[in-house]
Amino acid sequence: MVDHAVRLERMLQEDEKRKRELILPLIGIITLLFFYIWTTNVFWLYTMIFFGQFPTLYKSWHRKKLLLSFNDDKRYQQLVRSEFLLCLSQPLLLLILIASVELEWITLFTFVIVALIGIMVLLILSFPIDRKLKEIDPLHVTGVELGHVQFERKKQKRRKVDG
Repeated sequence: MVDHAVRLERMLQEDEKRKRELILPLIGIITLLFFYIWTTNVFWLYTMIFFGQFPTLYKSWHRKKLLLSFNDDKRYQQLVRSEFLLCLSQPLLLLILIASVELEWITLFTFVIVALIGIMVLLILSFPIDRKLKEIDPLHVTGVELGHVQFERKKQKRRKVDG
């Protein structure tokens, strides 16, 4: 098993690396938004929403690979994979909802409501998994810890620039 501080540093490095790699998908999403505004075709809006999930999925895939390298415990690895499956289910949910709108099974308003609620539920479900991972492996770096350290580092960077 890898030390907590080493894990934290590796996760911070991985997160920073992935942020830089997400610039191209962001440009693609902005392009799709432009097409939607230009043509007012709902297809472009759906495409933008659906493909907007891929940067998150890409980042989650790399997080999963990194977390699996930290601990060989079978339960730990199963929970890490479960957390990734929650991220994978977001684009699948949107794809099903988009198909439902196109087949006129649901309205656009229903699409928006169900999509927001569905994605919020999937995001909220990841917190108990993170907590269980911490119980199995006390050295596990939770998303909250990672976010806190990132926030503190940004704050320190601003202080150096300002002062």
